[in-house]
Amino acid sequence: MTAQQRKDQTEIILKENNIPINQYLPLIEEENEAVIRTAADIAKRILILAYLNTTIDNGDDKQDIIAHLKTEKLWGHVSRREQEFFNKDILSEKETISISWRIECIYVMLWAINKIDDLGLPTEEASGTINLIPGYMESGKKFINGAVIRKTPEILEASDLIYRIHWAIKQARIDNTEIPNINPDVVQEWHQAINWITFYEDRWDDITTDT
Repeated sequence: MTAQQRKDQTEIILKENNIPINQYLPLIEEENEAVIRTAADIAKRILILAYLNTTIDNGDDKQDIIAHLKTEKLWGHVSRREQEFFNKDILSEKETISISWRIECIYVMLWAINKIDDLGLPTEEASGTINLIPGYMESGKKFINGAVIRKTPEILEASDLIYRIHWAIKQARIDNTEIPNINPDVVQEWHQAINWITFYEDRWDDITTDT
């Protein structure tokens, strides 16, 4: 499927769900141009985000979590900004909210490594993802080594869809309107995740969600 065909397919889905379309939005990359993260790297990022999320309710355990991440050889994959969060005694309310929303990134990443069958549309907040990853302080080696990346065309189809939905959300805010059955906060996190998976930027902290 070409990038144009992918766009056309996405627009059919948007029309079916009454989501506004901007026909002038650029195409995303062609399949032969796409660079996708490895399944192992995605699995590692899932674990890092999950442990960062646990610090919201387990702030006193931060140093134990850091030690665990180092033992699991994950600390080197923790972004600079995330390291600041892990080492911060008290997170601000804004930081706590930002971290808590990363569960939606985890959802997309679990889909990308075939732990979730159907990504669907960003209508509701994720639930049940905790059962798909190793338990607290358990080894993540089996999870990482057993991860299998989804086929590139599927990932690009999701990327194109999320990208165009996010444009619609941003435009709706400008127009002071709403898009029924689409959660704007979920869309933001999904876009962050898929842009990282498709190497929109190299480092997690540098990922943007342009439309």
